[in-house]
Amino acid sequence: MGIGYAITAGSGTAGFEHTVLSVDEMKQTGGLIVDIRTPPEWAETGVIDGAQLVTFTDPARFLAKVGPTLADGRDLILVCRSGSRSEAAARALEGRIPNRIISVAGGMGKVIAGGYQTVAPS
Repeated sequence: MGIGYAITAGSGTAGFEHTVLSVDEMKQTGGLIVDIRTPPEWAETGVIDGAQLVTFTDPARFLAKVGPTLADGRDLILVCRSGSRSEAAARALEGRIPNRIISVAGGMGKVIAGGYQTVAPS
């Protein structure tokens, strides 16, 4: 996977990882990329092209919005501003879905610093 470190919880492919990934690496997984920041944050920095925009407030609400898309078993890739919220969200979701959850360490700050050109949220 990416550069950095990984915190892995659970067994097999389920559980979660907190790791640095480029946008290309995120897309190569075939996973569902979800930007869990708030609408003002999306507007301020832009978003990853193709990412779903779902602010994470609690696991049940979040899964009601993205759960059906994960039914095919794909990875769930969470992105926030710096990686802290995505890691907390991954921990909260762990055990609620069988999918592997990837929290992007460094968040959008790292993605943008790496040269990725964001798009306007839609």
